[in-house]
Amino acid sequence: MKKVLLFSFSLLLFLSGYSQKGQVVNIKKLKNDTIIWQKDSLLNPADFKGKVSKQWAGCAVTFIMIEPVESNGNMLFSVQAVFDKSKSSIIKTSDYILKHEQLHFDICELYARKLRKMLLETDFKKVKNIQREIQNMYNKVNNEYAKYEEKYDKDTNHGENPAKQKVWSDDIANQMKELDKYASTMVNVVQN
Repeated sequence: MKKVLLFSFSLLLFLSGYSQKGQVVNIKKLKNDTIIWQKDSLLNPADFKGKVSKQWAGCAVTFIMIEPVESNGNMLFSVQAVFDKSKSSIIKTSDYILKHEQLHFDICELYARKLRKMLLETDFKKVKNIQREIQNMYNKVNNEYAKYEEKYDKDTNHGENPAKQKVWSDDIANQMKELDKYASTMVNVVQN
């Protein structure tokens, strides 16, 4: 199962943390309780520290986090796919369940790449309200991501259909490869 956390985006809030359902969360605590997606880095049973649900064999809670970073007059954004350890749980530690939950994390990275692509393809010199434009992009990608996650779980029956799981795994790998040039988490949106 996959839970998508929807985050409201505010540049001011991201300077000190991020907002989840109206609550500001300490970035330092967040980073100690999360895993940032990396190529060839796989989840393992010890990463799932959340309360176990009897409803699902596994539950990977992932989200896209965007933070502004100023560097030498350039406005950079760190756009990362994040796995929340304390909210993710797993009952059985089979390789099959781990692969299903890993693909949720990979889908999160896929949509982080789509957001990075949108940011890089936008001419922000022509944008009057950069914060609002980025918020709209984030909302659009996050909504698409949530729908895709639901489709993934429904189509694979939460990983119970091995044939469909293989199709999804291959498809996600191909999409990631197509967006490989957007793998860098740092995006420079306004250059001098």
